[in-house]
Amino acid sequence: MKNKVVWITGATSGIGEQLAYLYSEKESFLVLSARRIEELERVKKNCSGGEVLLLPLDLEQSSDFPDLANKVVEHYGRIDILINNGGISQR
Repeated sequence: MKNKVVWITGATSGIGEQLAYLYSEKESFLVLSARRIEELERVKKNCSGGEVLLLPLDLEQSSDFPDLANKVVEHYGRIDILINNGGISQR
């Protein structure tokens, strides 16, 4: 997974957060997305390797998706893996 561009939504808790750590250990280039920038920064700080781009997003704002995808492609040149993990939990 080294040098693969991996975009993870819902990256600030649960499965998304753990995947961020796993892919950072594999030296992937990460794009981490969620609504709260403070939480994204916390996860980035705990990643162990590879480059991390923080890209806050709200999944309810689907009209923003094309621009956000273009930002990733402008930054890394491509997206190899997209993990659509964002959602609402039932608590």
